[in-house]
Amino acid sequence: MNLDFNIQSFIQPVLYILNKAGKPLDTHKISKILYFADREHLAKYGTSITDDSYIAMKYGPVPSTIYDIIKAVLGSSEIIPEEVVNNYFEKFSEKEINALAEYDEDEFSQSEIECLDNSLKKYLNRSFSFLTNESHDLAWDNADYTMDVLKIAKAGGADRNMLNYIKEHNELANAKFY
Repeated sequence: MNLDFNIQSFIQPVLYILNKAGKPLDTHKISKILYFADREHLAKYGTSITDDSYIAMKYGPVPSTIYDIIKAVLGSSEIIPEEVVNNYFEKFSEKEINALAEYDEDEFSQSEIECLDNSLKKYLNRSFSFLTNESHDLAWDNADYTMDVLKIAKAGGADRNMLNYIKEHNELANAKFY
């Protein structure tokens, strides 16, 4: 199994954020910027940018696979070996990672770039507590562990038509997580 190839779609959004931020970021900041970008993209366009499943953790939503990637960079993942990610990221401090590579712009649609940029502009310089409070939305409140894609979209402002579209076309909306 070529794990490196399988996680490229998860690596690219993190590279995008780190490159655009121009500085190292911690797990919390990366997770929240991605969550808000995904939430907006789901509400407007019916699809996720990361295709990751979000976990409701104490300080807000965390993208599951991306969290494991960041933990690998920080040296604490039990799932992803460090060598899979060490060409893309480096550990900057105990909690922060830095990009070692540029993102691949061919990996993103215009709508994905729009939502990532909106999220970066709105949330990059916000405090830990602000991001935590802001991300404790309807989807987070109603999750036991894995957050429901439809509730994420609804929290982002999706109307009934978009929610129906997501229900019919989005794999994650129909997935059962145990």
